[in-house]
Amino acid sequence: MAKTTTFRNWNNSALSTPQVVAVPKNLEELIEVVKDTANYPSPLRVGGSFHSLNSCFVSEGTQILLSHFNQIRADTEDMTVTVGASVTMIRIRDALRPYGMQTEVTPEIGNATAGSVACCGTKDASLGRSGLGQVSSTVIGVKLVNARGDVEEIAEASDPGKMRAIRSSYGLFGPIFEVTFRIQRQSVLAYSHESFKLTSPPSRDELFGADGVLGFSLPYSDRIVVERRRVLGETAPISRFSRLKRLLRDRLWENKASFFATLLPYNWAFRIFDQLIVLSLVGISRLGGFRGRRSDSMIDFKFDRFHYFDFTFWAIPMSRWEQFIPEYVAFSRDYLRETGFRCSLGAEVYFIRQDQHSLLSFSSSEDVFTMDLVDSRPNDPHWIEFNRRFNVFAAQFGARPLLNQTKQLSRDVVHQTLGNDWEQLLSYREQDDPDGRFLSKFFRDLI
Repeated sequence: MAKTTTFRNWNNSALSTPQVVAVPKNLEELIEVVKDTANYPSPLRVGGSFHSLNSCFVSEGTQILLSHFNQIRADTEDMTVTVGASVTMIRIRDALRPYGMQTEVTPEIGNATAGSVACCGTKDASLGRSGLGQVSSTVIGVKLVNARGDVEEIAEASDPGKMRAIRSSYGLFGPIFEVTFRIQRQSVLAYSHESFKLTSPPSRDELFGADGVLGFSLPYSDRIVVERRRVLGETAPISRFSRLKRLLRDRLWENKASFFATLLPYNWAFRIFDQLIVLSLVGISRLGGFRGRRSDSMIDFKFDRFHYFDFTFWAIPMSRWEQFIPEYVAFSRDYLRETGFRCSLGAEVYFIRQDQHSLLSFSSSEDVFTMDLVDSRPNDPHWIEFNRRFNVFAAQFGARPLLNQTKQLSRDVVHQTLGNDWEQLLSYREQDDPDGRFLSKFFRDLI
């Protein structure tokens, strides 16, 4: 048992001040933590890399750190990799690279831990007509300690129903200490960029003129920059010049945009940054675009004020694209006129295929595009209010949230958007943990 301390998430927008911090060295100690309610008060919540954008990781009782669960075991015959809960996605990438392998989905948040992504939500743009975009969908097995203190192993092959629930359980069924992912041969992608007006947005057919698509939406400047991704052979060469252009693209989004938006937090500067994003990305494409491994898209984000930003997540049905975009632009500009506040950075727009692998999947009924609104001022009251209003706005379009990445969630919004799926997950939770051993205030407020 360690001394009580305070944990903050990546961008200092959520704090956890547990009564106790537990750092079990092995499975036996983890089991003891779960069973010992006197020394380890409820709720028990595991802290991974603390990259969640809201308070889903916060504990008023015991914060568990699984840093000792850090093994990696690749099986290239079964095409799987089994890792400890604290292993980051970047570590998995680096361990698989010598084998020419990768996980099926490679999220931008590379410092996300395996235990977290196995039961929470994060993503990358889908590739192809049936490519997965949700990382948890690539998880085929987990081991956890349930509320009774028993080790429970859930596998897709033997219990697909429970596996669907686990993939979106957010730690409410117990601390996951081991995860098995499907893996595949490494893929090389060709990237190119094109700019469109948001007031006359490209059609869905225009957007999907590639194997995969990521957009950068700039509603205040009437632009969306579309990053198209085309799959090449796994042995396709990547030139040094291509690597340099890829590095410039990644650094621009990873820290330079946030650095300058933090240094110059003014609307006039944000307008300039909008234009720089368009010019730099389209300019890279005019130089021939670039090639890169899909797994290179992961970033190891730093806990530094000039590197972090804040974002919120919503997934909107693709069938609502033409209706949503103009109303989203109007919403953003109306709030700017009312309050003087605008998001400092462009929103990320991932295009993701229908996916029913998890109970709370954000693309369960059809293909979706995400709207990851981004700002460099995590605790600004205008940004907080912007998110409250945007939640209500997005819900009108049949959108779905992520419980670890959507800001200012309320009980009404969660029940409205997740509906029967949320009720079914709560039923699983009540059955597995009737005494609320893992139920924190954040989730209790959403029930």
